[in-house]
Amino acid sequence: MSRAAHLLWRPPPKIFEDTLALQLSGCESEAVLKAQIDQLEAEVARNTNPDFARALLRWIEAPVVTRSRYLEDEVDQAIRRGVSQYVILGAGLDSFAYRRLELAKALHIFEVDHPATQAWKRARLRAADIELPANLSLVPVDFEKESLIDNLRSSRYRADVPGLFSWLGVTMYLSTDAIFGTLRAIAALAPGTEIIFEYIVPKDLVDEETQKMLAVVLIAAQARGEPQRTFFEPAKLAEQRLR
Repeated sequence: MSRAAHLLWRPPPKIFEDTLALQLSGCESEAVLKAQIDQLEAEVARNTNPDFARALLRWIEAPVVTRSRYLEDEVDQAIRRGVSQYVILGAGLDSFAYRRLELAKALHIFEVDHPATQAWKRARLRAADIELPANLSLVPVDFEKESLIDNLRSSRYRADVPGLFSWLGVTMYLSTDAIFGTLRAIAALAPGTEIIFEYIVPKDLVDEETQKMLAVVLIAAQARGEPQRTFFEPAKLAEQRLR
């Protein structure tokens, strides 16, 4: 919904243009999308105030579109370096494979996600009449319980050649053991393999206004049964060893 709102309503130049976001959001039209966002805004405003609610939704939208733009720019650079495998960890409703059909001959895409989430996405794709491209493999994995690499190999991922991994909007919901287990597995793959991943910093590292925004997001995540469990300090994370 954030990606669709950015494309439809924000002034140019757009940070990120996701032309399939509205369809994947489950909203039948721009009017339905606006009604959904207005409802979210009203729910937040009931516990805060209208100005804060509007600011919060824009605050949520900004990293969603920025991270997507950054990641896809990196994918384009990787392809120019000869990388032919792109793994999207926790793919959710990511639309890359369905928008960038011109990359079919250059890139094998692997969408990795929890089986229940993949089933939900398949239903969204069918409802939007969006077909699975031939260069896409769907790989079901429970990061807390299963081997990422074993499941990738069974889906034709080649561990002997470099790949690019993305991991957006996921690590905050996982245990530290699961996160570093995944990072260790990727670090053991072919030289030249890279990962770009997103994480949340502890609240004492951000300003007071951002702390207020984060508090609302954390409460909402807890309420929907997806508590944010893991936070990293950038300096300490950089010092971590995967051993």
